Amino acid sequence: MEFVVIARAMDSANVPPQATIAMAKQTFQMLRANKDPRIKAMYGFAGERAGILVIDAKSGDELQEVIGNLPLSGISTFEIHAVGSIDSVLKNLELAEQRVAAMMPAGVR
Repeated sequence: MEFVVIARAMDSANVPPQATIAMAKQTFQMLRANKDPRIKAMYGFAGERAGILVIDAKSGDELQEVIGNLPLSGISTFEIHAVGSIDSVLKNLELAEQRVAAMMPAGVR
């Protein structure tokens, strides 16, 4: 399953600026080297200390492992969203159409 992970630097992290920069550099070098194949895409947000990752993980535990291995994980917050396919969305819409049609009186259809 794919997850979109929005990572943001914490403003109140009690970490010296030099260490924060070193962890950020190490994280982005790791991402650029593509050391974890479960990370499918990554982008930084222009003008922000934030970015987005697309991670393919089989479970929440595996997702937590991927995020926990990022050097910046201890001084960042993460917003996580499971991502579905377009085919899945269309299937759900078709099911919704069927449910609505079943609820309508016979003469209204």
